[in-house]
Amino acid sequence: MRKTALALLSGAALLLAGSAFAREVKIGTDCTNPPFNYRTASGELAGFDVDIAREIGKREGFDLKFVCQSLDGALPALTARKFDLILASLSITEARQKSIDFSIPYRSSTGRFVGPKSSTLAPVTAEGQPNPKALDGKVVGLIRSSTYDRYFTELFPGVQISRYENYETLLLDLVSGRVDLIMAGPIKMEGFFEDAQGKNFKYIGPELENIKYFGPGVGVGLRKNEPELLDKVNNALKGMFADGTFKAINQKYWKFTVLPSVWTQ
Repeated sequence: MRKTALALLSGAALLLAGSAFAREVKIGTDCTNPPFNYRTASGELAGFDVDIAREIGKREGFDLKFVCQSLDGALPALTARKFDLILASLSITEARQKSIDFSIPYRSSTGRFVGPKSSTLAPVTAEGQPNPKALDGKVVGLIRSSTYDRYFTELFPGVQISRYENYETLLLDLVSGRVDLIMAGPIKMEGFFEDAQGKNFKYIGPELENIKYFGPGVGVGLRKNEPELLDKVNNALKGMFADGTFKAINQKYWKFTVLPSVWTQ
């Protein structure tokens, strides 16, 4: 009788362990950053990151719940267990890897300056080297706590920065002339240039790739020492790359691939 009871308890324990990730998994995302993560007019969450999250949940049997969280508080909220994963166009950087783990990269991560077509400013050289003297007396807008914030703060000392919580207000201030330039991701800017308000703006200088600041790409953030969850997320992403699901999601938003070069070589 005792052996039977122990066997039943052991079986129950194994069953619970096997279904550990059939539970609710909370996803932290910005909710204000189209086309990556945003709310539609009806209040529904949508966007590239949201689609990727839902596909991961579908493949791994997660019961997903989304939690809106600004980027500057995302890492502390993750470690405080406000949610389990971050899918918010979060670039993989050495600084962030000190406090959280990342999945394999699922989107490229580079930076560009954007300004009026009439601008003659040269914030970087043709080789992509910072040229802070060219921005004396100018104001540059960027998203607070982003990789661009750290890059610009460290490599353009003395240049005035205007920081924003979301791209909507950042772009409004660019269009209205409250800032002279902005720094942002080129994937984000493609939609802006296609819109009527972006017709008088252009890229200023070359596309910037800098592993130290921008990392090897965008990844899913998760707490350290959760290898089972990390494996499940990575397996889901690899499956999406292999069977064409990622390509289909990609093409909903852009005509070009956003996969990091490591997956397209």
